Amino acid sequence: MIKNSDISALAANFREYIARNKTEEERDQLIEDLTSRNQDLSQFAYITSHNLRAPLSNLIGLIDILNYDLLDEYNKKIVDMFRDSADKLNETIYDLTQMLSLKQNKEIKIEKVSVSRIFKKVCNSFTKQIHTMGIYIHTSFECEMIPFNKSYLESVLMNLMSNSVKYCSENRPLRIEIATKLDENGNIVLTFSDNGMGIDLLKHKDRIFGLNERFHSHVNGSGVGLFITKTQITSLGGSISVESEVDKGSTFTVIIKNEHVV
Repeated sequence: MIKNSDISALAANFREYIARNKTEEERDQLIEDLTSRNQDLSQFAYITSHNLRAPLSNLIGLIDILNYDLLDEYNKKIVDMFRDSADKLNETIYDLTQMLSLKQNKEIKIEKVSVSRIFKKVCNSFTKQIHTMGIYIHTSFECEMIPFNKSYLESVLMNLMSNSVKYCSENRPLRIEIATKLDENGNIVLTFSDNGMGIDLLKHKDRIFGLNERFHSHVNGSGVGLFITKTQITSLGGSISVESEVDKGSTFTVIIKNEHVV
């Protein structure tokens, strides 16, 4: 004879089974929905950045070849606003592309990369600023070939260079020094220093490499460059730190694991 207590226990177990399966189904559905939305957003971001890149490059090129000196003051202001807006959009698209690259790269290729060659390529992107601002650049590459991802190294140096140019001091010409050497553990140390405005580390030390963090409001920027830089470096097993003092400059130190690369 089945007791009432047994029936109650069976009913309770059945209700628990139904609830558990319902929860699992809801969880699986939620994961599926989030995955689908994530893929849609990634695709949208890729299409947006890809389709905007070519016309934006054309726009920047047209602005650069415009005979600025022939314009009156009114039209010069309009062209300056066009250039400022185009530069902001270009930076946004670049950051978006880097973020997508970080997300999509599951297996990152590490190879021996010439740091001097990559840095020369980066400097070519700042030719105009180097000449007009009189930027002094000193390099000392004791370690010429370093184990890194080529596109990541270019991105890291591009972001550090861009920050130095943006946050230069108005009181002195910008001086940039970049060097590589081996440390006592056999790892490669890359240092990137400037004599710019510097950062108040007492206030901002814990936010330096955060997302959408900015420390100088008078300069345009998205606040994601150092976040991307740190993410790229740590994804390869390295680390990055900063020493800085207001109106003295900043030094970023990158530690790169010197492992054997086939």
